[in-house]
Amino acid sequence: MNILICDDNNDDACELKRIINESHPDIDVKVCDSASGTLSYISQGNDPFACFLDVLMQEINGISLAEQLRKNGYNGHIVFLTISSDFAVHSYKVKAFSYLLKPTEKAEVLRVLNELKSSYKAVNVQGIPIKTRKMVSFVRFIDLSHVEVSSHKVYLRLTNGEEISVNSSLSEISSKILMDNRFIQCHGSYVVNMDEIKSISGQWIMMRCGAKIPISKRFFSAKERIVKWIFKD
Repeated sequence: MNILICDDNNDDACELKRIINESHPDIDVKVCDSASGTLSYISQGNDPFACFLDVLMQEINGISLAEQLRKNGYNGHIVFLTISSDFAVHSYKVKAFSYLLKPTEKAEVLRVLNELKSSYKAVNVQGIPIKTRKMVSFVRFIDLSHVEVSSHKVYLRLTNGEEISVNSSLSEISSKILMDNRFIQCHGSYVVNMDEIKSISGQWIMMRCGAKIPISKRFFSAKERIVKWIFKD
């Protein structure tokens, strides 16, 4: 699991990083000292499972940064670092996972980390329940090639060639699927399993099942992340 800390107070950022590294050495921690640095880091194809964002920063505050991240398509967890818990409306708007009061206490950091780890394990070993008119089924993430919207319906394309159609929105389905870090949205109508990508060329993705899927300009950063994923080993 990887975490990004964005805090323009170097001492606070280093202390939080120290607590995480000492208690969970298996977690990879990246520190950015500005909102622009965080936006640049993620736009380059990096996809932290969680972002710890300081609310009070000089350049861009953490709330505005979180809103921009969501606007740019970031679907990971957001944890706010704040001196006050009085920002519930804003945290709800960006679907914040939790918050930590500053100065951070080790016990509270560990609590949030344990909750994040539970979420991380769940999305990587499980799948998504799907309800159609005829049945309720459970689709394992490992069996899902890609998801697409067509004719006002959402289709889950499976690796064995089967498909499941549901009367839902892509945003509703993708909010669950994208929590598994092997999936990425590359177009307003498509979410793909990067493990099922056969090749990528220009503005197109070829899936192992034979589907040819476009990469839109809005999700252009997805291309860099896909290339990194393919060569991750």
